[in-house]
Amino acid sequence: MLIAIIIVAVLLALLLVVWLLSKKVFEVAVKAKAPKEQVFKTNEYDRAGTDRTQAHKDKEWLASQPLLEHTVKSFDGLKLFGRVLFSVKPSRVWVVVCHGFSGNGLNMGTYARHFHEKGYNVFLPDLRACGKSEGDYMGMGWLDAKDMLVWISHILDMDKEAKIVLTGGSMGGATVMMTTGYDLPANVVAAIADCGYTSVWDEFTIQLKKVFGLPQFPFMHIADGMAQKHAGYSFCEASSPDQLKKSKTPTLFIHGTADEFVPYFMLDENYKACAAPKQKLSIEGAGHGVSAEVAPNLYWGSADKFLEQYL
Repeated sequence: MLIAIIIVAVLLALLLVVWLLSKKVFEVAVKAKAPKEQVFKTNEYDRAGTDRTQAHKDKEWLASQPLLEHTVKSFDGLKLFGRVLFSVKPSRVWVVVCHGFSGNGLNMGTYARHFHEKGYNVFLPDLRACGKSEGDYMGMGWLDAKDMLVWISHILDMDKEAKIVLTGGSMGGATVMMTTGYDLPANVVAAIADCGYTSVWDEFTIQLKKVFGLPQFPFMHIADGMAQKHAGYSFCEASSPDQLKKSKTPTLFIHGTADEFVPYFMLDENYKACAAPKQKLSIEGAGHGVSAEVAPNLYWGSADKFLEQYL
């Protein structure tokens, strides 16, 4: 009898440990207020050696610009925040620039500066639970894609003849890809997805091993259940390829070959799934989210040439 009690106690203790670890994984992954330093520190080697001087200058430049603040309500009642940097001369082109994991629109200085200097209007949303936007849990691109539909409608309220380009990196890249799977207005003419992941399940499974040293089972399964209950979506359903199979939006896919945060192999999986006109660009030796810094001429030359076909 005593042995049976001990066995039950040990099993309950193990279950509690598994549940607590899964809870920590879930919170670090998507809870807005949970510290993310462990994730960034584990993956900081991915950008080691990249000269980020210009990126920092671009971020400072963006902060100094006359940004107009806009807000909308999400499909589930959150107040979403965004900034508009209007073109110097009137333009019908609007570039929506989506930031990465746990970031905000002001982080996207390099993209904002390039498109502003091209003469386009630039729209910089803070994705849900990031920056000034409301929300307790990040949407990891899946819920953000639904939010993009609201922002697209908002832009069209301002300019019914707008030509809209969607672009973003990392989680922002996933947001762009997932958005293109919806029935978008013809005003959305093109997309550029930089280093976006295939699915939230795939990406978190990789980070689970790297950051916590834990296997997929049972931790991802328990964390996914928590996500469904608290965040309103499943890591499994949040799939870029599944959305891209329905896409009609011409898309340029970009990825650095040295990216291990969102592994380079995901480029081909996303590219192959896309049903729309598409191109892909690999930046040799670039880590996560720094392709534009490693090879700026190739990056922006390719992006501009791609967009010229649709603007």
